[in-house]
Amino acid sequence: MPSASNTDPQSHELKDMLVKKDAVTVQVASRSNSDASDASELEPIISPFKEYSTIIADDDSTFQLDLEDLPQGRNLGLFSTIVLFIARIIGSGIWTTPSAVLLMCGGNLTAFFALWIIAAIVAFSGLYVYLELGSIIPRSGGTKVFLEFIYQRPKYLVSVVFGLYSLAFGMCLSNALVFGKYALYSFGISSEYIDSSKSANLAGLALVLVSTIVHGVSVHHGIFVQNILGFLKLLLVAIMVFTSLYVLCFPQKLTGLENHLHYNDFFQFQDSSIVSVSTISAGLLQCFFTFGGWNSVHTVASEIKDPVRTIKIAGPVSLSIAFVNYMLINVAYFKVVPYDEFVKAGPLIGSIFFEKVLGHTLGRQFVTVSIALSSASNVFVVIYGVSRMNQEIFREGYLPFTKITASNYKHTNTPLFSLILCCAITTFWLLILPPQGNSYNYIVSLEGYPTQIFIVLIAVGLFVLRKRYPDKHAPIRASLVGTSFIVIISMYVLIAPFTAATDPSTALELLPPYHILGLLLLGLCVGYWAIMFKVLPNIRGYQLEKNTIHLEDGLSVKEWVKVWV
Repeated sequence: MPSASNTDPQSHELKDMLVKKDAVTVQVASRSNSDASDASELEPIISPFKEYSTIIADDDSTFQLDLEDLPQGRNLGLFSTIVLFIARIIGSGIWTTPSAVLLMCGGNLTAFFALWIIAAIVAFSGLYVYLELGSIIPRSGGTKVFLEFIYQRPKYLVSVVFGLYSLAFGMCLSNALVFGKYALYSFGISSEYIDSSKSANLAGLALVLVSTIVHGVSVHHGIFVQNILGFLKLLLVAIMVFTSLYVLCFPQKLTGLENHLHYNDFFQFQDSSIVSVSTISAGLLQCFFTFGGWNSVHTVASEIKDPVRTIKIAGPVSLSIAFVNYMLINVAYFKVVPYDEFVKAGPLIGSIFFEKVLGHTLGRQFVTVSIALSSASNVFVVIYGVSRMNQEIFREGYLPFTKITASNYKHTNTPLFSLILCCAITTFWLLILPPQGNSYNYIVSLEGYPTQIFIVLIAVGLFVLRKRYPDKHAPIRASLVGTSFIVIISMYVLIAPFTAATDPSTALELLPPYHILGLLLLGLCVGYWAIMFKVLPNIRGYQLEKNTIHLEDGLSVKEWVKVWV
């Protein structure tokens, strides 16, 4: 940006301008004429946003971002966004992870519930961190655009690493596995057969293929099916609440259910020998997975009507619903299911619980089908969100064939190629994972571990931004205490696996421990960035410059051009 003298009115004129669109504003403290006399001083403030929108400072201390309208339009209102949140948060986790979490806590109920409360606090704190950043950059991309805004050096590093990581982990594997297990169990197939064959993997694969086809045919049809499944999930939430209250509030004479929850159980360990910092860390990852989804809706912000206001309402409402239900159902689990059955149940703990409470027909079949549909809803939502994230990454242009992969398929106006990639990666894992053993726990931990690294970077980045621009304020502000809590807990989760032996409940033959594999994959992403942007340009004597091109559907895509020096 060219400099201006103290008397040059252009610098003041620049500050007085304001671009308005969709009424999205970011409030910042005003800059006096004395400290903004040189227009170049505005460059550090404006440059982080250049990739996303036009931003101009004014004397009213307001930053305004242009919202990006994608070719597929804005189709998500408040209800659809709440459904998106709930469908993403309340997936398979609450029906599958409690057994593993209890085992990792050595059977101690105090530790068990402490992990769930910690995970809830982290989720709420993280949600408001994302709300603050989302109010500054209200467009699709979520974590990707937030990281790019905060960490601009080394150039393109964070964009490439997070982009490649997201593509590699852009799958809906865990919920597809749960759908397969619960769908088969509801039809009377024994848990022993399900665990000894790949039938659950194949059933999950069928769902993934159907979801990909539906979302690939039409955006509106995909959202319609998503909303129907989300509505059914809300019904399941209601069943969950009333069943839990029935178990907890009515006496044994009425329910006919023996009470297995006793006061002393909260302070005793069933097996303290397995408890370590590593198992507690793995337990937290399981709980984080169950609350996962609070940071996913920002990936489709450009498809939400009035995204700042909508997400500000939908996020806390959805997360509160999830937390209340999780605590109720967990207490109900312990009251109905004996400890030995609890830890042996594995991912089928939800079905066993409902079968005990509601009987074989209603509990095992109807409610288990409902849980399967809940997981199916999550698969639909994950594929929808992941495909949009993949499309954003392809638009960066540093991968081959991005003009094709970033574009919307012209006959359906959907990101078909991004959908196919998510389907292909999920299919790969479903075909190679063994049906028995710790496959589910391993995948949950593998997905969650690298995610914690980016969550830490986002939380720390919020402090960086506030220090970099101490007088500026976003419309939505995250709590200082909550943001610090995220950093502390996430750092514990990242470090703990290296301080003790590998947790046997997350070990899988032929594959390295989840934290090692996660770091290796991130290392490969860093290596790709180094080769593309550092090694090859230095060896061959060129620089990479990016141009913006527009595809036939109106979507803008970056194109990297070699400039020989």
